[in-house]
Amino acid sequence: YLKRHHSSLFQPPLPLHKLHSIQRLGFGTNNKIFVEFDTPWWDADCDVIQLVWEDEDALVDQVPDVQRSWIKKLFGFTVVQPTERYGHLVCGWIAGHESEHMETLSEQEVMHAVTQLIRRFTGNPSITPRRILRSQWFHDPWTNGSYSHLATGCSEQDLKNMMEPLPLNESKARPLQVLFAGEATHLCYFSTVHGALLTGWREADRLISHYSSSNPSARPTSKL
Repeated sequence: YLKRHHSSLFQPPLPLHKLHSIQRLGFGTNNKIFVEFDTPWWDADCDVIQLVWEDEDALVDQVPDVQRSWIKKLFGFTVVQPTERYGHLVCGWIAGHESEHMETLSEQEVMHAVTQLIRRFTGNPSITPRRILRSQWFHDPWTNGSYSHLATGCSEQDLKNMMEPLPLNESKARPLQVLFAGEATHLCYFSTVHGALLTGWREADRLISHYSSSNPSARPTSKL
């Protein structure tokens, strides 16, 4: 969202070094497809199911026929545990341009493709899911994708630039007018939920420290 809307979000605009870091940082889409069955087709001690294609070398970033081959990007399933709570449920993972295309399909189309995929790999033509539930992070107007990654040309300094509050320390303006949190602003745990949580705590502590500076004895202990 920040990549797509920063020019309209901030007036005056963000400093150039922060803009360049936003542009360099990678951001993509990784979706989940939950598939429920009446009975399991996997072993009782199975945790993860990986799918390997004979022509896997042909899978590249830009697939010429995404409409026909998108399901190949679903690289496997995680068995959701415990069965007593969730029933017979697996979670499929799909990323990249194929994941974005999957979001444009109807639920019936996705279920059909997943069903054919499982039947092909198991050799069992009778396997039929009860229902599916899939995420659609790319077309969500408030996210435009799922999470960040270190793209080619990106460095640790870009992550430091991302977490930097505004205005800058050397500015004479009132400090901490804009603060930045989220998984893309953590030096170690980017691309994770706990990274997002930790950065929220970090910025909360920054504000607490700022507003408690006149009374240090009343300052609470940081969670970080």
